[in-house]
Amino acid sequence: WFDLQPHDVRAQEFGLLRSLRWQVNVPSVESWLSMFEGRFGVLMAGEFSRSVIWMREDLRQLAFTMMLWRPASNVHAPRRLAGGLFSIGLLRATLLPAEALRPQHVCHDEWEELFLQSQMMNEVPACTLQPEYVQWVLGSLVAATNLPLEEIQRDCEFTMGCLRGARGDLNRMYACGAH
Repeated sequence: WFDLQPHDVRAQEFGLLRSLRWQVNVPSVESWLSMFEGRFGVLMAGEFSRSVIWMREDLRQLAFTMMLWRPASNVHAPRRLAGGLFSIGLLRATLLPAEALRPQHVCHDEWEELFLQSQMMNEVPACTLQPEYVQWVLGSLVAATNLPLEEIQRDCEFTMGCLRGARGDLNRMYACGAH
């Protein structure tokens, strides 16, 4: 076994960073979204490309709102937020029903309320696809994110909670500034 001291580890880290010329690109919410979108497009063989193009801009606005409120961190991991956002985008684009993304521990009414509050909408968009297409989209989402459905559902819940918090704080901030 090696007897590594903290200064040895720091020296190795410094050497690595110096060899990379301190050019370290940490994956961001944006880069994860882009990767999920690319994978999803390939898996869907170009189907629903108009919806995916619309989602791209819509999701970037949601990500911007969320990052203003709470920058990515260990708790708000970029991949987790991007997976939640991408899934929410499919719901907003009417390619998935809200129920498909609901975690088992959350009741239907609470799930709809969380969605509406996080999206500042009056009603949950209705999925426009036949059940067999919904299964194709859901399977492609699982493959594109490389996550089990249960984890995608938890990421959706987490991300909607973050969006709800961001929108609530922003609304309070604007209300205070308006008086």
